[in-house]
Parts: sequence; structure tokens; C-alpha cells
Amino acid sequence: MSKMDARVVRDLSESKKRVMTNVVQHLQQRHEKKSAKRWPYGVLAMILSVCIGLFIYQQYNVQQQQASTIPPVLDERILELYLQLDSFMNGKASFDNFLYFESTFAYAQSKKLEPTQEQVDKALEQFMQEWSYEDDTRPTYDKLLQMLQVTNEGFIENYGKPIAYKMATFDLLWEVSQADYKDVSNPIRTWLVEQAAMKYLEQHYHKDIASLREKYKIPEKDSQMKLIRSGTVLAIKEHEFLVVSGVLASEVGQKSVEELVQKHSNGTWFPLVDVPQTLSVGDRVEVQYRQSIGNDDTQPFIDYKDIVEMKIVKEFP
Repeated sequence: MSKMDARVVRDLSESKKRVMTNVVQHLQQRHEKKSAKRWPYGVLAMILSVCIGLFIYQQYNVQQQQASTIPPVLDERILELYLQLDSFMNGKASFDNFLYFESTFAYAQSKKLEPTQEQVDKALEQFMQEWSYEDDTRPTYDKLLQMLQVTNEGFIENYGKPIAYKMATFDLLWEVSQADYKDVSNPIRTWLVEQAAMKYLEQHYHKDIASLREKYKIPEKDSQMKLIRSGTVLAIKEHEFLVVSGVLASEVGQKSVEELVQKHSNGTWFPLVDVPQTLSVGDRVEVQYRQSIGNDDTQPFIDYKDIVEMKIVKEFP
């Protein structure tokens, strides 16, 4: 090999070393750059995970706090209040009233209705204001605290807050019922909702009701005396019908409903429940009912009653 060839080989060898060194340095630099670019993403991912965890934890705590403020159905604290008032008033079907109160709450819950804290606070304020007025049919507020053996703060916590929550829920149910029962008078609508609520309570809580009756030695509800209203059907709506006594068959269709109500000075709206499908305007009927369920001061001579059953005495020709 010539001296020239040896120099060329040596130069190539050195050049190869330089190339390999440059390649290694380049790879190291690129790795370092990638690492420098990659580490913030790892930190961000960790921070994001912590934030999500905190958010979920906070939401869970909020849900737990909200759940702890929701009173139970058939709340014995409220029954205790009813019974104390019942003892003061010498007994006036307090357990039945308690069941109606609780049934409406249970029915509202079944429809997923939940009041806001603002609505509950407003209901609590209204409830406490009611006790600021003296009423001969119930004890004074101070007397009630003595009967229950609680302080003002204890009364608010044990009775006021759970009742206020349920009252706020009732308001939501009434709003929903307006859409369910359009163009229905308020007394009839209230009665229909109360009947649906009581049916729901008896269907889902019958064992609890029986247990409370036994625990507090409450007798079964006495059957109320049934009353009868006879008259002529003058109007039929989707959820109610109007009966006026003293109307002649010849008057039906000849005068307006308002004129006939005014002339005969009476008129009763009944819920349109469990009545014959053949019921028509002009039919003479006998309606059994138990109690009045409201009135309307804007319509003289008109009242509203519940319904037990009815029969058609004579069909309109």
C-alpha cells in the first residue's frame, strides 16, 4: 500500500469517527428536547386528574348534604306534632290529616320534584309566620314549645325545616298539576291530586302506615256519613261536572248555565270520577259525597264537593 493510500484510509477513519460522534450528539440532543417538551404534559395530566378528583369529591359531598336535608316519608316528628295539636283540639282526625300531608310529599317525590334551598327557606319563613298569629283552635307558640319540650331552635330544626321542605315540594307539585289538569277549578284539581297521592301512599307504604297505627294506638278511620245531592247535570268538563237542583227538563238548553244557577240559587261541581260513560247534560242524577272541598267567591251559589258514587235517575230525552 502506498503512503497516499495510508493517508486516505486514516482520513476516512477519522471522518467516520467524527460522523459517529455527531450522530450520537444529535440523538442525545433530540432526546433531551423531547424530554424537555414531554415533561410538562405529564405534570398537566397529573394536575388535571387531581382537579377532576376534587370536583367529583365536592359534588359527592354536595349530594350527601342535600340528601341529609330531605325528610323521610311518614316522618314521625311531624306525626308527633299532629298528635300534640290533636290533644289540644280534643281530637280531629289528626292521623288522617297527617297521612294526606305525607302522601302529597311521597307523590311529589315519585315525580322527582326537588325544591331549591331558596324555596325551602321561603316556606320555612311562611310556616314560622303562621305561628305568630294567635288562633283559638290551636295552642300559642310558647305553649306548643312547652308541650313538645323543645326550644325555639329545637322546634325549627326538628319540625320547621322538615315541614318547610315538604311544603316547598307541594308547591312544585301544584305547578305540575296545572299542566296535568288544564282548565280545571282549583278545588277539583286539588282533590284529584290528593286522591292520586293517597292512592300512591297506600300502595307503597301500607306496611309503614299499619306500623304507625299500632305504635301510636290509632284506630282505623271511621267511615264518614255519606250525603246525597240530587239535581240536573248542566255542564260536563274533562274532569268535573255541574249539578243544579230544581231545574226542569224544559229549561235545559233554553237558558244559559249561569242563568239557571242564578235562578235556582245553587250549583255543585263534582269530580268526574267513576261515573257512567253515558252521563249527559240534562240527566237527573243522585250523587253521594262526604264533604265540601272548596268554593269560588267569583261564582255565587257555586260550591265543590268530593264524590263517593253517583247514579243516573233519569236520562235526558
